[in-house]
Amino acid sequence: MDVISKAEEKLTMLSADPETRKEYERRARALSDERSRLEDAREMGMEKGIVSVIRGLLAKGMPLTEAAKLTPYSVEELEKKLNENQE
Repeated sequence: MDVISKAEEKLTMLSADPETRKEYERRARALSDERSRLEDAREMGMEKGIVSVIRGLLAKGMPLTEAAKLTPYSVEELEKKLNENQE
């Protein structure tokens, strides 16, 4: 959605009656919550994938310090994630 469309939508919302404005705000909150849930799920899936790949690299003999360089995590963070997912 371009800037002008967003501005027009916002102006319409602000000039609407109180019930319409409340419905707009509820809808905006619901959309924001859904985006957050989807982003969290995506990040969780990526994290599990990274941990799985690192487990494979470690099984092949790659040192954790080298494997950690291939991830966005520090060695300490990666150790924690490996231990969390082991349980």
